[in-house]
Amino acid sequence: MPSYATCHIFAATVQRVTSDAVAHIIDSAPSAYRWGAQGVSPLRMYHAPLPSPLHHAAAELRTQPPARLFEALCRAACGAHNTAALAYVFGFCTNYALSRVTSRFIDEQADRLVTYMPSLSAAARRQLAASDIDGIMIEDYIDTASAGYAAYRLLDADAPECTAAARVLAQAVHATLGTHVSPAAVYRGMHDMRHILRLAHGGVPVRSRLQKLEHLLGRSGMASSFIRPAEPLAADCANREHRPWQSANGERTESFGDLFDAAVPLAVSLQRAVLDRYFQDKPLDPRFFPSDFNGNPVKNGK
Repeated sequence: MPSYATCHIFAATVQRVTSDAVAHIIDSAPSAYRWGAQGVSPLRMYHAPLPSPLHHAAAELRTQPPARLFEALCRAACGAHNTAALAYVFGFCTNYALSRVTSRFIDEQADRLVTYMPSLSAAARRQLAASDIDGIMIEDYIDTASAGYAAYRLLDADAPECTAAARVLAQAVHATLGTHVSPAAVYRGMHDMRHILRLAHGGVPVRSRLQKLEHLLGRSGMASSFIRPAEPLAADCANREHRPWQSANGERTESFGDLFDAAVPLAVSLQRAVLDRYFQDKPLDPRFFPSDFNGNPVKNGK
């Protein structure tokens, strides 16, 4: 899946071109929207690197047919009677659109990193590829040097609307998986995520210390892969050279930027559908959800 700065940049891009009604609601609760754009990542970061059942829930939500999750998110937002809750779901729309379009691409780039970094696990390679893309997107869209950019400040875990966002996700997880997650745990996950990303901003000195710890634990790249490389990796993880890569439907040559652009109208359309679901009780069309968050096709009837 894309990393946090890329998810934020994508959500901001969508916000600029979405309908006026959706944009107005996002403007009223920007932090809720930004956290929604991170999808299930706060669950994945809860008490990390210590193990937690929330990490399993995050992984399961990404592989479940997403229509049920989005219906649960919409129901929770409707029950909250709070525009911050709706803004959070709008953010989740951007996370799904970008994830389902780019996750297979990131997996392919991670596989290519085996040649350059054979000691890293598959999960660490995926995160490193996503971190490398983060740096490229920051320089392209925010027009600043990636190494010095404190991207963790994009996420405010103390914003008032975070409590509404945490309740929405907690209720949606229970409705989708049957797993009890308290709003307090989601809220804690937001703080844990921001803390980890703040540590990752330490750059080369922090990476060096983490790599020594990883070597002792025998888990190379477990945490250091969250740190953006100071310069784009030689592997060209964004595929600016348009090398062939394998998707579920065969060989493709798009760059990450091409896929990023293609996902924008998908997110805008889904946000409009969520708006209609909220105000008109219009059911979400299952055709919005042809694949899970990882880009794997959803079987008919699921």
